[in-house]
Amino acid sequence: MRLDIVKFIYELSKEEREKHVRGQDVYWVSDLVRCSLKRDYELRYPELSLREVFIPFYISGSLIHRGLQEILKERFGDVIKTEVEEFKELLLPDGGKVVIRGRADAVIFGDEGKIGLEIKTSRSDINIPHEQHLEQVMIYNWLMNLNYSLLIYITSERVAQFTVFDRFSESDIVGRVVNPIFPRYVWECNYCVYSVLCPYKKSVSSK
Repeated sequence: MRLDIVKFIYELSKEEREKHVRGQDVYWVSDLVRCSLKRDYELRYPELSLREVFIPFYISGSLIHRGLQEILKERFGDVIKTEVEEFKELLLPDGGKVVIRGRADAVIFGDEGKIGLEIKTSRSDINIPHEQHLEQVMIYNWLMNLNYSLLIYITSERVAQFTVFDRFSESDIVGRVVNPIFPRYVWECNYCVYSVLCPYKKSVSSK
């Protein structure tokens, strides 16, 4: 049988997506920093999200993640853990409960305590760090009780690291759940597979 590396890469991409099991009362950290409707559409139309498995830019980002994670494990050994997943249950004002779940790219357990690492790839280095990425690691700082996080960008123009000490509060998280915004950023619609059916789609130039 002829070796098919392209098929293997796409299978890896599909397996990675399947790790994010979507639950009715579960909010992933990523849900809190993007258009609130996307979570609802993923629950209603999960088959549409499979399109993202085949987008080369996302695949290249995933491969860079995997490569850097392996290098970090070789360099730091047992003090670093990759794909670290945590969750917390939150009580909402109406008495309902939701679970906030997140998976950090890596956590280093060292002399400074727990340090989170979040790896981002971008088409350019314009306006980095992006607001949604800063908020994402601020939520990780809260969720995983991290001392701080390092937000690492790998672009074709720059490799840069930003230190994030700030964190969201529990009330900040509850506010994101009970006060949906769609879209959170108007440029999101340009990249959303659900824009073909969304009544709130905004038409703007690419970010």
